[in-house]
Amino acid sequence: MLINIHTHRNTGRQIEVVNRTFEDLVPEYFSFGIHPWEIERWDEKINEMSQVLSEENCLAVGEIGLDKLKGPNLVRQMTIFKQQIQLAEQHKLPVILHCVKAWNELKNLKRELKPKQPWIFHGFSKAALTKEVLNEGIYISLGQAILTSLSLQNALINIPLDRLFLETDDASCTIEEIYQKVSELKNIPLSELEKQLEENFKLVFTK
Repeated sequence: MLINIHTHRNTGRQIEVVNRTFEDLVPEYFSFGIHPWEIERWDEKINEMSQVLSEENCLAVGEIGLDKLKGPNLVRQMTIFKQQIQLAEQHKLPVILHCVKAWNELKNLKRELKPKQPWIFHGFSKAALTKEVLNEGIYISLGQAILTSLSLQNALINIPLDRLFLETDDASCTIEEIYQKVSELKNIPLSELEKQLEENFKLVFTK
């Protein structure tokens, strides 16, 4: 079974956690949150989030996080992020993280908030941060970058299978391509990779 833990494209071919907004139709499984780029558009609706997070097919809060390149000022982003982490804790949902040039701030917030629910660093591409992210107890989700980035491919050696997820995000590649590449890089049968990631999914996406 192939599991795509973060996508903006609902193919229906396998288990997919589709990133949903307030405007979207409800897919089979979805994550829900206010992206840092969308804060000025949706922040007044944050009080309505709880109802959506209570829906049976909502499996995670996200993607949410911090972005120093786009979106409102970082203080505002951090305020909305904290509010959404509180909701994730209340609803016992994992968090799918968006992080652009804000790792130190995100790391410090995790230490401050001490969340009990798992955090997943989606679209992970910063090979140099691999050890730090894992040391903070955060899962790593790899996407299209693993197909071409030699530094990320080398870093994969140090990512334990039980701390790993795979995704397509909004890329045109398929989840099958990503699974195949990781299987080759890890030098393990595809079936073994599928089994471990399925176990990870059942452990983290517990709803």
